[in-house]
Amino acid sequence: MDWNEALNGGMTGPGTTCSLIIVGETQEGLPFCYEDRFYLLKADAQQMTVSLNYSVIHPLEKLQHVSFIEFSIRDQGILYYAFVKLLHMEITRHVCLLQLSVPSELYAYQRRRYPRITLTPRTPIACRIIGSRGRETEPGVTFTGQIMDISGGGLSFVTSSRIIGPLLLELSFLLPDLSHDFVLNGEIVRTVHFSSDLYRIAVEFRDVPESTLHLIEAYCQEHGGK
Repeated sequence: MDWNEALNGGMTGPGTTCSLIIVGETQEGLPFCYEDRFYLLKADAQQMTVSLNYSVIHPLEKLQHVSFIEFSIRDQGILYYAFVKLLHMEITRHVCLLQLSVPSELYAYQRRRYPRITLTPRTPIACRIIGSRGRETEPGVTFTGQIMDISGGGLSFVTSSRIIGPLLLELSFLLPDLSHDFVLNGEIVRTVHFSSDLYRIAVEFRDVPESTLHLIEAYCQEHGGK
């Protein structure tokens, strides 16, 4: 959907709300990810200004570098999203103001779900944030975790980094008893608290070659997958 069409049709604009996912890097070189609903103060064909009220701690104070920002809205149950750029940020007392570029187009989104099988023992995985909702943008920093389960449709892993959906990850891993280096993309569909300092991330594979999916499916079947 064209941005101006959404603006003129009242789907978005001043006085409405939107969701932002802000992805970047902290001063310590760790992944930064923040999601919240923002209020649109201004919006036209060139740029928009959104605001977020906060009580004590500025939610973006640890943000050192912005990799990308996903803007999204819902209309009649359908989610529309696009990547936008941060033009300016202003922090006042308990209010965060962001001036953002506007997208030329908003994309509709729908996702699928897949069954999973358990991997024992857990297997190391390296992940890098590369986009959102299946669309790639500037890559973020790499973080690590341990795979818990996998199928031809996706996998889940535990990590100390709190990363949320619908971010797109580049996943690098090896499977036990299989001499193949996997490097493929997956989209986060669920994040849950796993223990005091760990999160469990569920990921669905995206744009993976059929030969790679068949290899994973054969592996799962060989190791008791249903």
